[in-house]
Amino acid sequence: MELIFPIVLVLLVAFMIFSVRRQKKAVSAVQDMQDNLQPGARVQTTSGLFATVVFVADGVVDLEIAPGVVTRWNKLAVREIVHPEDVDGSYVGAEPAKAIPDTPASLIDGDDDVDRSDADDTDSSDGQSGSNGNTDKS
Repeated sequence: MELIFPIVLVLLVAFMIFSVRRQKKAVSAVQDMQDNLQPGARVQTTSGLFATVVFVADGVVDLEIAPGVVTRWNKLAVREIVHPEDVDGSYVGAEPAKAIPDTPASLIDGDDDVDRSDADDTDSSDGQSGSNGNTDKS
């Protein structure tokens, strides 16, 4: 019984050391990737935007997000380089996702069966007509 506490304590400290070490490796890998960005690379930003690197300077990178549309970003916003096998779904004009087979046709076509004929702009709380409550009293 007396050995349980020291053993648990040692295991906890070892777990913390290994997790911090793993996190430092991940951070250094991301920093190396950001420092080695090259024009022409396809990247994903931390906000999920896919773009192509056009120009790299000290702390900024110019990304082409659509043909002819170039925006300037902080280099830290680049999350990862998108590999060629993953590029197909990230380009503008990529084939759109297929419709879900169980989706009713009325939702896909934009048809809805809502009857809008009995909607009016009368506000019943103050008896005034119109959506903003202004009436002409002249």
